Amino acid sequence: MPPRHNPGRHPNPPDRPNRTRAPETDDSLDPVPTTHPRCQKEKAFTVNHHPSTPPELIAPRYLAGPDTTATKTLIQHLRDHGWRAEPQGATLVLSHREPGGLLEALHTPDNTHTPRGKHPVPSWEFTARPGPGEPAVWTVRFGPHTPPELPATLTTALTGSKGATGTDGRPHYLHPAGHPKEATTLLSAAGWIWIRDLGRDASAWYSPDEQAIVVSPPTGEPEHDDGNWLLSVRRTTDNTTLWCATAHPRTPTHLMHALCQEIADPTPVPRRHSPGPETGPLTITRP
Repeated sequence: MPPRHNPGRHPNPPDRPNRTRAPETDDSLDPVPTTHPRCQKEKAFTVNHHPSTPPELIAPRYLAGPDTTATKTLIQHLRDHGWRAEPQGATLVLSHREPGGLLEALHTPDNTHTPRGKHPVPSWEFTARPGPGEPAVWTVRFGPHTPPELPATLTTALTGSKGATGTDGRPHYLHPAGHPKEATTLLSAAGWIWIRDLGRDASAWYSPDEQAIVVSPPTGEPEHDDGNWLLSVRRTTDNTTLWCATAHPRTPTHLMHALCQEIADPTPVPRRHSPGPETGPLTITRP
């Protein structure tokens, strides 16, 4: 279903008296300049920049912007895990089929032309279904300029649990979604500001700098399709969206937990070029 949120504007944070901040915890990882932080733990894949010109390390990661090297590594990671790749115009179509499940990923480069009056094509779109020709159970879309660490984390969660099935024999990525709180508890623990009830029995978590937001779907049954997950980041100078991602409410909880963990991870990420000053306050570490 289409997103219920306007991708062009970032939700305004309510007045500070209505916020609840959970205690902050110190669970950051040591930065590794040439290795994706999540992959350091899960041994998924390594992003190798040219050693003669070490990249800068950017934090927070949700403001780091795109990275061509990491995107190429992500595509190769999928191929290495048995995903078939087939170009269709400007879009690369990747798919992985197994008994009881079919995963598909569409990648369209950020610089792809968008016809006037049309919404930008997602940079990445992941879909899961029981098999070819079957309706999609869930879809996760990452808009243009999304830091590649976000789709890389989803990819790691999809490929890292290969072979895991539920009691009904379905692949892990077709498991029923649990309560949104199971995916978002770590945001409060990381110091994100929790706002309850946005008028649709949903909840939102704002990053400490108030530039990033995670909105959960209503707490009713996911089958009702009442709203999507939203991850969005805005510029510091106004409410213009830098990037956003949406996920269907039936997206399995362990996948949403991985995305929430990724966006809240304080570990800096490597980049060849620093984002512009309008992006917001950054911590930049140069070798």
